[in-house]
Amino acid sequence: MSRSRSFRIVARILGLLCCASITHHARAELADSLAAISAEHYPDAKNSGETDSVQLSLIRANVGVPIKLSERTLMFAGAGYEFIDVRPSGATSFRLHAPKLSVGAVHDFSERWGAIGLVGVGLASDFSEPVGSRDWTLSLSGMFTYAFNKTTKVGAGVVFDARTGTLAPLPALLVDLRPLSRLRIHGFAPVWLHAEYKTLDWLDVGLRATFDGNRYHLGEKTAGLRDVELAYSNFSVGPKLTFHITDWVHLDVYAPIAAYRRYELFQNDDRIGRYRLSPVVGYGMRFWVAPSGW
Repeated sequence: MSRSRSFRIVARILGLLCCASITHHARAELADSLAAISAEHYPDAKNSGETDSVQLSLIRANVGVPIKLSERTLMFAGAGYEFIDVRPSGATSFRLHAPKLSVGAVHDFSERWGAIGLVGVGLASDFSEPVGSRDWTLSLSGMFTYAFNKTTKVGAGVVFDARTGTLAPLPALLVDLRPLSRLRIHGFAPVWLHAEYKTLDWLDVGLRATFDGNRYHLGEKTAGLRDVELAYSNFSVGPKLTFHITDWVHLDVYAPIAAYRRYELFQNDDRIGRYRLSPVVGYGMRFWVAPSGW
């Protein structure tokens, strides 16, 4: 396995655990990089059942280190961080934090068959109180992959995390398609999916879709109650531009349409509130370091 191919594999796999997640970092969102930092802003959106609105700003970052164990096995370690600034119009603003560490491995059984395994451990909290059991998060992912040829690869498996608001498994599909020399579709559904067209050597145009979420522990000062957790899920889709500054340095500019945003409040694991935010168009930028993959 060449060094450039090793980096490309790790770059794609790191995103499964380091995304927006949303959460996750979920996010996701960090799906094709060895190192990345991004910022997003969503303007005021109406809160269902309430007269006030909510404004969100996010910052995400991730890094990863590949470790070659053999010609067929590659291990990697990664770290990610997500910051969310929540500004309700009728209440005091608060901030959420989600640092995360991950480790995983990619193994090729043959030229066509392979397997991926990922484990992530982190915290999700406003950190207004000492860290406790409700602050910890866990994520697991595993799948088998099959390469039809150099331009077509698919995989199927499961992702186990809290992006739906509760810790639960979701079916997962890995897609890496190149139907045309300048067109590619790649992603790890339901976490993220990109469709990109290379218009110029230094510019791609495309669409990005992400589904992220997490479950955060809120201190009594923030929530007004003890043992409260905020679970939120977000699906967004929208256009993006990718500027290739060099073969390894890139900048994404995108306009995510937050089509579905739900959040729930739990106290001692009992739901005490469930709300939705109205759809809104946000904007974001992402600076990332990795081979472009073209």
